[in-house]
Amino acid sequence: MNIDKGFRLAAIAAVLVSTHAAAATTLEGRAVLPALTFSAGPTSGQYIGSAPINGITPPFLNRQPVQGFSAVLRNADGTFNVMPDNGYGSLQTSADFNLRVYTVRTNLETAKGGAGTIDVLGNIELRDPDRRIPFAIVNHFSEARVLTGADFDIESMQRAPDGSLWFGDEFGPFLLHTDATGKVLEAPIALPDFDNPGREVRAPQNPYNEETAAVRIMNAVRANAFAHGGTKTPVFSPYFPELKFPGSNPNASYARGSNSPADLAPAASDIHDIALLRAAGFPVVPYTVDDKATMLSLMAKNVSGLISDRPDLLLQAVREFDANGDGTPGDYLGADGLPDVAKFDVQGHRGGRDLRPENTLPAMEVALDNLMTTLETDTGVSLDKVAVLFHDPYIEAGKCRRADGAPYTTANEVLIRSLNVADIQSQFICDKLFRGPTQQNDRALSPVATAFAASRRLLDPYIVPTVNQLYDFADFYAQYYSVGPGRFLTDAAQKAATARKARFNIETKLNPRSDRDALGNVYKDRSFAPEVMARSLAEVVVRRRMQARTDIQSFDFRTLLLVQDAVPEIRTVFLFGDFPVITDQTRLGDSDDGTNLQPEANGSNTPWMAGLYWPYRSTIATAPFRAAGSGGFEGMAINTAGTVLYPMLERPLVGADQRRLQISEFNLAAKRYTGRRNYYPLDARGTNIGDFVLFNALGEGLVIERDGSQGNTAGYKAINRIRLSTVDGADVIKAPLVDLQNIADPAGISLPGQPGDIGLGNPFSFPFTTIEDVVVIDQNRIGVINDNNFPFSVGRHVGSSQADDSEFILLKLDQPLNLR
Repeated sequence: MNIDKGFRLAAIAAVLVSTHAAAATTLEGRAVLPALTFSAGPTSGQYIGSAPINGITPPFLNRQPVQGFSAVLRNADGTFNVMPDNGYGSLQTSADFNLRVYTVRTNLETAKGGAGTIDVLGNIELRDPDRRIPFAIVNHFSEARVLTGADFDIESMQRAPDGSLWFGDEFGPFLLHTDATGKVLEAPIALPDFDNPGREVRAPQNPYNEETAAVRIMNAVRANAFAHGGTKTPVFSPYFPELKFPGSNPNASYARGSNSPADLAPAASDIHDIALLRAAGFPVVPYTVDDKATMLSLMAKNVSGLISDRPDLLLQAVREFDANGDGTPGDYLGADGLPDVAKFDVQGHRGGRDLRPENTLPAMEVALDNLMTTLETDTGVSLDKVAVLFHDPYIEAGKCRRADGAPYTTANEVLIRSLNVADIQSQFICDKLFRGPTQQNDRALSPVATAFAASRRLLDPYIVPTVNQLYDFADFYAQYYSVGPGRFLTDAAQKAATARKARFNIETKLNPRSDRDALGNVYKDRSFAPEVMARSLAEVVVRRRMQARTDIQSFDFRTLLLVQDAVPEIRTVFLFGDFPVITDQTRLGDSDDGTNLQPEANGSNTPWMAGLYWPYRSTIATAPFRAAGSGGFEGMAINTAGTVLYPMLERPLVGADQRRLQISEFNLAAKRYTGRRNYYPLDARGTNIGDFVLFNALGEGLVIERDGSQGNTAGYKAINRIRLSTVDGADVIKAPLVDLQNIADPAGISLPGQPGDIGLGNPFSFPFTTIEDVVVIDQNRIGVINDNNFPFSVGRHVGSSQADDSEFILLKLDQPLNLR
């Protein structure tokens, strides 16, 4: 028969069937995998909360759910390989869901009986031990580098003739290639944007854009911390103008957006999504916020804390903020009236540098006076390997003077690493004022620091203190206001309590770049190696038994990984900011030291991030997202010769016809896209597709198409028969084949069910929001499986509101397939 004529006849027949009261397709067998089916593995579900979801309470201790099937392959022995997708529906919630392919055997219930069960026989785990994946993955620092649902959202799978596996991903969208055991064979393959030559089609989760790079890096460093015995989630600490939230300003940064220097690619400012990072389980503590209006605005955006040069204003903001919207402010205060660090972390930046000269004891005192929960400070390491409080590698002339009155200018500045701590403290007083009228150095304003200096026989309250002295000072401050001269002041009890429980956020200051600073010194040579920096600081923390009250932070991630490895009980804080080296002659005054996103001058990736890839200045401004979120390769067919893949996007591309889905052609031998495309026209009721397979050499195949309904037998859930066109850019020929909401079950195979179940009996219905698996058994029968979105979807057990199971149904077609 002429193929086109056959399809026209099939379409006419389908119309007749759809108007007939009886179902044409028959349920021949059914097997159910209960929602609570697990396999051994690391704990999963930690990032979807701890409240019950449809009767199921996460997390799942030392277990991985065998659920969420998004692809199926038939094996020669009658078993099936089934592939769960990324786990819990999003990048931010799925970092502990390992990507696996399970082998299962169905024990179908048929008209003749049968158990109606599914046996899980084993699995392979996708992994990247050869480090083919260039961007950060959750298990980046492990040996096996097992892939998770925060790395890829795999939604489709095919087996090549050589036994290797190809996966279609939605986050890129990418093609991912592994061997038969799940080992990644090559870097993920992006989809070229043939409508915009030279670009790739990117989804909002694409790792080559800055918008989600931070959460991927944080996933990697959290996994490393936990792998070494840590129990504290690392903190994400960004420069606040780079935060993204509803209404954020893409031009907020001095060096981004419309403010991008001429020598750097334009890039949006708002790249760090607060909601995304919080949903992924990370505390978000931005720096450095110095006006109350911005403080209150960011608090309303659900940040976890703030770092400020103005602890006085930050205290006012915390006292005024109404977190729950009940009209009563002060929700972040404890019963004692103090800011509660468990609710919100208020940090005095370098103590309180807009009130006192930075990183000095008086600066720490003014932060404690303003009831800061945390003292934020910086450290360098002296020649005798002592951690001292200072921001820069040089003892800067703009901040410090020589105690003997001798001239000291930028021309003769000395490096901290060149002097012993005794020499630093005897030769320099760092009390210079340069931050405006609110910064003062009158010793009378700092009675505790003055008393402490006298008790320790220090040269001046404004010496460069050590970390050990900082701890001593906090203890001294508490004593001063509890039993010392300050005990009679009205706020003495609050001040003493603040110091007794104060936390310390201490930064290692080093720059790993290979270019030179203004004095001609190579950045990375100005300080000691990261091992020395990390050890010098961590040793004093451990010696003082302050691990529970101290965080170690840095822009240089090498030191933080060293701390995680050696002292995992110390929480680590990862600083992010784009403070670029600028060569634009009109902007030289804005040039900084490359902290910490900018690549090296030779173009190599940023050296600050311990080898973790950062897609510098690749943002929506230059690499817009044309693939919709959850709109990548949901279906992917392979031709019967095993030479060509046909990945199909789940949703239309941005800027394209919103009722047509792109099908691309990928040559397996050449491992490249050919540029040829077909399009799948959506039904008026359809919103997306669930699977796509080919079953003969003529390019005929099956597509699952659906709407977004669940628990509704009137929803649109269909399997359509298609034929690829030989004309580039043409629509496939399409005709209805199966109405998944109207399947005959004369033998009652689907019965009985639970009370309140829908869609069972005759007719049988498949009322799930996601139906993502179809497999051809023979010319008269196909298998279909739902993705149950474990544990979120309720499509079957509506009466009991229990999470969906995975159902495998064997359907007998009324229209045989031509398998030639």
